[in-house]
Amino acid sequence: MMLLLDKGWHILQDVHDTGELLEIYRDEFDFTAVGHQISEWEPLEELKHLQLLYANQPYFGRELRYFNQAPWWYKNEFRLPAESDGDYAVLKFSNVDYFCKVWFNGVYLGEHEGYSIPFEFDVSHLVRKGEVNRVIVKVWSPWDKEVNHSDYARRTFNVKRDLVKGTYEHDDTLIARDVNPVGIYGSVVLETYNGVRFAGCPFVSYELSEDLKDATVHVQADVVNKCFAADLRLVCTLVDRDSNRVVQTCTEPFTTARERDRVNVTFPVSSVKLWNTWDKGAQPLYELEVTIMAGDNVAYTVSKRIGFRKVEMIRDESQTSYIFNGKKLFIRGTSYFPDVYISRMTKERYLRDLLAIKQAGFNLVRVHVHVEQPVFYDLCDEIGIAVMQDSEYNWTHPVDEAWADRFISIYLETIKLLNDHPSVITWICLNEPGVFDPAGRTTGYAMQISPGPKLYRMVTEADPSRPAIKGSFCHDDPTSGDSHNYTGSLEGPDVHYTAIYGTKEKLNTEFGFDAPGSAANLKTVGPVYKRLASIADRFEDIQYYQYRLIKYYTEHYRIQKYRPCSGYVHFMFIDLCPQSFYGVYDWWGIPKRGLQALLESNQPIGVFMEHEANKPVGIWLVNDLDQALGTCRVEWTVTDDLRQLVADGHRYVDAGGDSAIYVSDLAFEPDNRRKYRVYLKVTNEGGQTVAVNTYEDAFHHPIHVKGHPVRMNHEYGVRLYFG
Repeated sequence: MMLLLDKGWHILQDVHDTGELLEIYRDEFDFTAVGHQISEWEPLEELKHLQLLYANQPYFGRELRYFNQAPWWYKNEFRLPAESDGDYAVLKFSNVDYFCKVWFNGVYLGEHEGYSIPFEFDVSHLVRKGEVNRVIVKVWSPWDKEVNHSDYARRTFNVKRDLVKGTYEHDDTLIARDVNPVGIYGSVVLETYNGVRFAGCPFVSYELSEDLKDATVHVQADVVNKCFAADLRLVCTLVDRDSNRVVQTCTEPFTTARERDRVNVTFPVSSVKLWNTWDKGAQPLYELEVTIMAGDNVAYTVSKRIGFRKVEMIRDESQTSYIFNGKKLFIRGTSYFPDVYISRMTKERYLRDLLAIKQAGFNLVRVHVHVEQPVFYDLCDEIGIAVMQDSEYNWTHPVDEAWADRFISIYLETIKLLNDHPSVITWICLNEPGVFDPAGRTTGYAMQISPGPKLYRMVTEADPSRPAIKGSFCHDDPTSGDSHNYTGSLEGPDVHYTAIYGTKEKLNTEFGFDAPGSAANLKTVGPVYKRLASIADRFEDIQYYQYRLIKYYTEHYRIQKYRPCSGYVHFMFIDLCPQSFYGVYDWWGIPKRGLQALLESNQPIGVFMEHEANKPVGIWLVNDLDQALGTCRVEWTVTDDLRQLVADGHRYVDAGGDSAIYVSDLAFEPDNRRKYRVYLKVTNEGGQTVAVNTYEDAFHHPIHVKGHPVRMNHEYGVRLYFG
């Protein structure tokens, strides 16, 4: 029986952190006593990050710091029916952010660290049937005080982040300085059972045959047998979700004389259907039911959804390429971090975003230095959007081995949690480890000393089925190979995005530009809008610069397809709070002009003008689909601001699958005093239009907006502009 404990919670903040010394988890503790200054319990509306429940403005502001200056205590009292099935019980938590300690009926159960990994405690010896039971949880997510080399002038980058939670206190137009999410969210469940169950969830892995037609599946299950039941069997049933047909059943008898033991089962599956990204094929999924049978009775069962596919990477001096199901995969990706508070997200909101991501042409998301809710990865599996999954390592952290071991342990649990999702194709171990100096010794410390080498080794050992990037933005490292490029953006107002012309990147995993979103929305956030008042009449100009930058970068990488570029990840899709501006959608979900660049240049089939800052070079046709387009007509028309024809023409080209074809030179000398419109169109043999592209005022690029990116308001976490 599952008893969902999502209601009936009470809470208090322990402002002096004396609750443990006072033993406030005892049934008889007096919360009304004057001397100890412990607050009375107050009802909690729901399980969510506490800032969302109690702060007037949870995304910025000094008053948010009090949420993390002292721990919080949660209490839930509930009656367990006397007729509940099973004589044994386990208490399960899906998400607690960040540290916690747990008591059940006055007895200490243990502690946990993290925010995304489920955990559980066996309470069989403590549960009271037919009576009131009490769960007490102490939760805290503290601030970090130590700064590397006491470099307080660069606190944003050099605060030593002791928690394994990515971008808290990031303060670089992402998460504001005073925001550090805390609280229980997700679900809390008391499950009663008959003495035999799985501890956690069985771990599933597989190998595909050389021809990718058959698979060998491995199931590893930790079994709890508190009643020492005999005649046990592990039954694995694999069902094709499309046809609802059982494709394989395997039964493995096992015995155990211990209260907890590990059981391994291996079975073959023939004629598997391969999972693909949406632009490469279908997304067949399978349901794997894993059941413990005790004699003729079902003792315990769980269902897991899996998919079959093979992911490899070729990394050498000339390329950093994905090989997906035996073929190269060109990455059209975007970073995704939809809200500072993960507990705010819902299945419906994820679905909205992922459908928009697909419509924008992306076949991959990079989940940037955090972990989303499980339903997000389920939807990626269903829609066919691949995932690069970061760890929470971001910039500066402690360098002692104890911290490294904590960090590695948490990331390995993340890998185990997300292992079943075919959409997850890459683990990123460290984000930008060489940008800032964590040890005061060398910027290569994290990569070369700790935690990089041990982390990379353990990640690849834990999951040999997926490639791992050891350090994102370490493009010369043989176990990494990707780059970040903010030319024309963060590199300063005197550098323009067209400076990337002629440069080469093997795989880009970050580029972008921050532009304020809808003014109408920002006006509802008075303090932020007030600080943008000096540029309020220039929002459209800044969005236009974002549009042109994204378009230029995207086409730059598309034109270099496999010469050597194997793809790119735009940063990022949607703003993660009202005052963060890197998205092509604002936090409310209203598109910025940058979205137009993706609709024009990020689709699987694209036609592009290669051009330097002030003159054209040629025309390209790029097809990222495996299907050949056949003989296509590519035509171009160039007019000036007087609508006079400057150049036109057409060529017929044979467009194969997964190709990039140089169609023609575009030979004319622009007059700097004129504005030119370039229109490109591709039709197939049947006369159907398969791609169009337009360049308005093609050779007059907007200037980098004055005053960006040199000024920040740290209290509000918003980038400001001079001028």
